[in-house]
Amino acid sequence: MTLDEYNNAIDLFADDIYRFALRCCSDKSMCDDAVQEAFAALWEQHEKASFDDCKGFLLTVARRKIIDSIRHNNVRLSAQSEMAPEMETVATPFDNYDLNDAIVKAFEQLTDLQRTVLTLHDIEGYDYREIADITSMNYKTVQVTAFRARMKMKTILTKMKIR
Repeated sequence: MTLDEYNNAIDLFADDIYRFALRCCSDKSMCDDAVQEAFAALWEQHEKASFDDCKGFLLTVARRKIIDSIRHNNVRLSAQSEMAPEMETVATPFDNYDLNDAIVKAFEQLTDLQRTVLTLHDIEGYDYREIADITSMNYKTVQVTAFRARMKMKTILTKMKIR
């Protein structure tokens, strides 16, 4: 990959990678880091990489960076919670959400993998074979994950009272 192709990839794919990262997690600074790490990894591999395959590579690196960050934050949070006194958590009911808020809330309850598959297929328009390549999963596993994610979304949304 040449410098011009790399710069072209930044122009063409940066927004897509950021939107994908933002759907995987809602922390904007984590998304910024994931996008930056993805493009840095692409530049490190630019001699081996081809322009045609770089978007899938960028999505894969961004996804892995977000997962690593979430795991790191969960470890830090669990260590802090062990030191902090026990506090009661009150579950909030899903009352009075408008449709958009309800969908976002339901989407947040999916697993990381389910969010990734739904984002890539339903929002970004990738087919299941491309998603299998990006996520290093089996084709059938991608299909099953998408189906289960949609069923979980349906279950969550039916339990919500939407105005």
